[in-house]
Amino acid sequence: MVGSPLVIAEQARARLNAVLSAMRDGKPATVDGPAALNHFPALADLVVTPCEVNELHGTGTLLLRMFPDSSSVISLRTSNFYNGQQEFGAAQLCLPLAQAAAPEISSWLKWYLAGASIRRIMCLPYIPADAVVTIALKDMFGVPVCTYIMDDKNVCANGISDALMNDLLAKSDLRLVISPEMRDAYEQKYRMKFWVVPPLVPGKLIPTRPVTFPREADPRRGVLLGNIWGQRWLDLLRRTFRDSGFEVDWYCNHKDPKSLAFDRTEMERDGIYLRHPVDERDLPAVLSQYAYGVVPSDTLDGASPPAVQAIAELSLPSRIPTMIATSHLPLVVLGHPKTSAAGFVKRFELGEIAPYETGAMKGAVERLLRPDVQSAIRGRAADVARRLNSDGIADWIWRSLTAGRPCDLRFEDLMPSLNGSHAHGE
Repeated sequence: MVGSPLVIAEQARARLNAVLSAMRDGKPATVDGPAALNHFPALADLVVTPCEVNELHGTGTLLLRMFPDSSSVISLRTSNFYNGQQEFGAAQLCLPLAQAAAPEISSWLKWYLAGASIRRIMCLPYIPADAVVTIALKDMFGVPVCTYIMDDKNVCANGISDALMNDLLAKSDLRLVISPEMRDAYEQKYRMKFWVVPPLVPGKLIPTRPVTFPREADPRRGVLLGNIWGQRWLDLLRRTFRDSGFEVDWYCNHKDPKSLAFDRTEMERDGIYLRHPVDERDLPAVLSQYAYGVVPSDTLDGASPPAVQAIAELSLPSRIPTMIATSHLPLVVLGHPKTSAAGFVKRFELGEIAPYETGAMKGAVERLLRPDVQSAIRGRAADVARRLNSDGIADWIWRSLTAGRPCDLRFEDLMPSLNGSHAHGE
């Protein structure tokens, strides 16, 4: 959810070149420079991310929702994927050290954070550098660490080694994951306790009453929100809607998604229309004009790149809670029924799961368009939406970190394990 896995791989080479250049200069490669030291909060919360925090990707969007006030945050990222575009944190530092040794990382962190008073740390690991930096920070400051895994780079996809991940998790005082599927997979592998915090939505975007079926809407036109993390997903989506009589308005996070190859005119002939990104504040008004939402996912047949398949298996897409919470939309998930997206929709009975087949998709959508089905799903969605409110979640996380466990079980009660697994002790 931090960006296209394929684009990230390409940018790894540029990241290495930046590191080498900085090492030749004898100082860290930073976006904001040492002047950022003058803007440290008096008592800081240090948030380690793999890249810039912005609304161009799901991880950034969720962090901005979780921490609407980041005046106490020092944001430290280990890479640049979005040309330095970020508005998060009282201080913003970039430390691209994917190829550096641990002693060098510790030395540079001391240089970066000289004079900073750190009270707690949060890490969102995606690349090895994120884990290495967080472990070094834990050793340096000795403060509580919360690790929140939004994208799997260890269980279903390679990226962070077992030894490094185990070290990070062992040194974490609170371990959060984005889906119940990820919780179960990581608990089984590491025999440690993990807690679910799903993608959340600001309370101001959540309607107080169920959003009714829009009578003026074209019932054969659905909506797709957010990025598509793979060329194959887009190709399968186009093939499924081609000559189906159904169409989709796609509100992507990017005006021109560089990681995907398509001709707009040809894509529109297939029924997929790329629209301009929508400001988060306008989401309820825009999404409420549709009768159903479309969620592309993976087929889990090994044909997609491992990183893309891992996203589908264990990461709950932020677009699903967003569409459910802001507009109570019935959803059709395309792909394998064992993806995290499908699991969420099945758990709360919020829509249909269908393979990338035109007939199956049409049947699923036609069932969702029945007035009785629309009414029932929208009622359930309104109930779930109230429990996906992000208001106050930053305080919830910090209080939970202090306690070493959730300060309440709101999300565990919402999404308990369905496979009979039990919680492992600390």
